[in-house]
Amino acid sequence: MALFRRGEIWWFEFVYAGQRVRQSAKTTRKTIAQEAEKQRRLELERANAGLPAAQSEERIRRVNEVLKEYEKRYTVNHRKTSITMVKNRAAHLRRLLGGLLLSDLNEKRIVEYMEKRAAEETRGHKRGGRTINLEIQILASAMGYTWRTLWPRVKKLDENHDVGRALDKSEESAILETAACNQSRLIYPFVFTLAWTGLRSDEARTLRWSQVNFDGAGEISVGGSKTDAGKGRRIPMTANLKAVLSQHAAWCESKLGPLQPNWYVFPSSNRLALVNPLRPVTSLKTAWDSVRTKAGVSCRLHDLRHTFCTKLAEAECLKQRCSI
Repeated sequence: MALFRRGEIWWFEFVYAGQRVRQSAKTTRKTIAQEAEKQRRLELERANAGLPAAQSEERIRRVNEVLKEYEKRYTVNHRKTSITMVKNRAAHLRRLLGGLLLSDLNEKRIVEYMEKRAAEETRGHKRGGRTINLEIQILASAMGYTWRTLWPRVKKLDENHDVGRALDKSEESAILETAACNQSRLIYPFVFTLAWTGLRSDEARTLRWSQVNFDGAGEISVGGSKTDAGKGRRIPMTANLKAVLSQHAAWCESKLGPLQPNWYVFPSSNRLALVNPLRPVTSLKTAWDSVRTKAGVSCRLHDLRHTFCTKLAEAECLKQRCSI
């Protein structure tokens, strides 16, 4: 057997059954190249003995390869939102582990990955335990095993299981009043829409003007939703919400011209102006964080949905009492 390098990559060469075999080990590490040579020799011996050869996908591979294959398989029978989630989580796995061989993914490597991700911040917020656990689970699934099978001594990080809460009347008022004074011209109508429709954040963010009907009492038609039952539902607009969205429509028209049905209600923008009505705003997180901080209310955007649902339940309860 002979090992030699071409550039930084190791190659192996040997003679088997009178035939010279020369092949790249696809690695910069000599020890891995030795293992690759042994694996190749074993495959030839199995084939010569009439035994099934090991499939090529069982040979030494890198994290990038298995993630790419997993994402391709995943698109076949999963929802669009799940596919997007896997794609986004896999991007971090590629960034930090992509170049590693699967054989290098020992427990120490996984712990190091979890520590790095936990220390990373996005706009001042560190990654939560649930996000990091999900990434490791995706990696294990891509490799064809479970977390416990691959790394039994690596414990999952603690996850926040807070299901949210409903704001009281004073908190809701403080949020809306503060949003109305915010520098962002999108945050007030956006928050008001969430508070008075119970829409999920993404449902509101991707609303188009064709889904907002100002005729009569007015209503909003929901497009894509997290659940099948939520798709296409119609939500009546209160007089206050109709007034807020009408003012918002007038402002958008003053900046962009006559509104088109396929334009987004909350279009792509920067701090100075609206950018592209054919694309929805990517995030209102910065404006939202400033609103809740100035209002002195500790809550999430999704808590506005909890608040709306709670008010509906209370109204229905009151209606039942009055009918007795």
